[in-house]
Amino acid sequence: MVTLELDDETATLLNQLVEQEHISPAQLIKNVLLEHLEDSQDAKKADDAYQRYLEGGKISHNLNDVVKELGLDS
Repeated sequence: MVTLELDDETATLLNQLVEQEHISPAQLIKNVLLEHLEDSQDAKKADDAYQRYLEGGKISHNLNDVVKELGLDS
């Protein structure tokens, strides 16, 4: 079990969302935390995959640079 102390502004926002979503504060916090943790894991996996890609001798090009080089920015 975890206890969480919130400032008044955050508690008010939480209560507004709880009313909108029709779920308990605990369930809302669990949902938001789980989504954040999953997003963080996905971002780490993407960073690791990109690093392996670069270490494999591949070259990456910035989309903005390619657009400018091809004259597509006008």
